[in-house]
Amino acid sequence: MDKEIDTDCHLAASEREILRIVLHAGSVARSDIARKTSLAQQSVHRIIDNLERRGYLRFGDVRISGRGKPSPMVSVDPEHYATVGLSVSTENIRFCLLDLTGKPIVQDVSELEASTPEEAMTILQGRLDGWRKNVAAGRGIIGAGISMQGFRTGPGDRFQPPDRLADWQGRALEALLNDATGLPSFAENNATASALAEFYLGGGGTDAETTDCLVYLSFNHGFGAGIYSVNSPFRGGHGNAGEIGAIFTADELDLRPALSGLIEMLGRHGVELRSVTELTARFDPDWPGMTAWLDAVRPQLHLALRALQAIVDPTMIVFGGEAPAALRTKLLAAAKGAFRDRRLPRPTLVMSELDGDPAHLGAGLLPLHQLVF
Repeated sequence: MDKEIDTDCHLAASEREILRIVLHAGSVARSDIARKTSLAQQSVHRIIDNLERRGYLRFGDVRISGRGKPSPMVSVDPEHYATVGLSVSTENIRFCLLDLTGKPIVQDVSELEASTPEEAMTILQGRLDGWRKNVAAGRGIIGAGISMQGFRTGPGDRFQPPDRLADWQGRALEALLNDATGLPSFAENNATASALAEFYLGGGGTDAETTDCLVYLSFNHGFGAGIYSVNSPFRGGHGNAGEIGAIFTADELDLRPALSGLIEMLGRHGVELRSVTELTARFDPDWPGMTAWLDAVRPQLHLALRALQAIVDPTMIVFGGEAPAALRTKLLAAAKGAFRDRRLPRPTLVMSELDGDPAHLGAGLLPLHQLVF
């Protein structure tokens, strides 16, 4: 039977609750879902049948449990809906199209240094038109998300990005994205978007009930943090929670664990690199200057970790961003000894399971988080 795909995604709170339960479970017997809600079993069955008919859920094999009636397994259906995401950095723009489970259908990158909003939206429109004709044909496009480097300076979708992205400063990103796509649109900073991606697609959501508070450290051209707490990205009162660079003095700022500083240090030791992209592509953990850089940034890394422990109290801190796996390993090793107060519970420090900076994936997850789950 053909699915009744929603042109616009309008889901009731009870429908979103059930979708969230199924997403975190991966696959769950329909008879078990009611136990996780305050809804009657009859209501749960009716909602699930309705969501299956509209293409949000699908039924699998029947499971026989105890003396009750056989119950079909239920999972999120990835075939009928999609979301769009893009992230803007100093060196490129990354694009993605995600299915309803958050898994990438397409990922793409435009090496557009110091882009303008108009250039980025033109490229996105071209990508979206192509996707709608092939990989997204027949899918309902739920919404679009954009993530931006920098901190907020006013309303939630206006940012102060690095100088190389000056044309993006103060632009209303959600309106810009909505005008370009005609889709419900959402904006977030790159580190917080990456925290969202880590929770849904990386190791952070492996045990969603115990990972109550996750911090994602974003080692990019700069150095930032994103916080995911109580099943939601945490922005703080002014939208800038996680702007960890603000704790450093002027003298310390150049010695924070940012990849721009690593490039400068390597250059002083004879390793010439023009960009973070080249750093990640060519990375050699034995380059001259690596040890000197790690020694220089270790105090600031430790300070950041202690500040996050004391103020945010995360259960997990994830090392990620554009730092390649071998560099993340070295940074994890450099973090040893950061926590001094033995009275406080210590967060687990782990390396991100997602390759590269996942901010574009987090941007694509924003509509799912806001409208579906």
